[in-house]
Amino acid sequence: MSRGAQQRILSQLASSPNELSSGIAQCIEALRLISALPRAYPLMVEYTGSLRSPVVKAFGRTLLSRLPLRAVVSMIKASMNLPESVRVASATFYREDGSIDSTRVLLDEDSWKELASYVHTLHVED
Repeated sequence: MSRGAQQRILSQLASSPNELSSGIAQCIEALRLISALPRAYPLMVEYTGSLRSPVVKAFGRTLLSRLPLRAVVSMIKASMNLPESVRVASATFYREDGSIDSTRVLLDEDSWKELASYVHTLHVED
């Protein structure tokens, strides 16, 4: 069933004269809206340098998601006193159930603003 069909059914139930059906549909819609909100957790940045053990720092997700990825990397470098050669190597993401997927995934720089709310950890290295 397509997402559009699901939305139409939910809308019909919400406007139903049957109070029980309407109430259930409104609860489902509220849960859907809450689950679609960006994560309130900080975005973690892990730096793995050639001579250091990994360093992890938490950053505010809201601020980082507003910036282009290049600006995010510059901010991370300045905040963590990292060398200029540092780049984002990969990221780990949240799964739909809220758990963390340990698979490291390459990031599309142009999609950063869209992906930022789902990223758990940015892995940076020289």
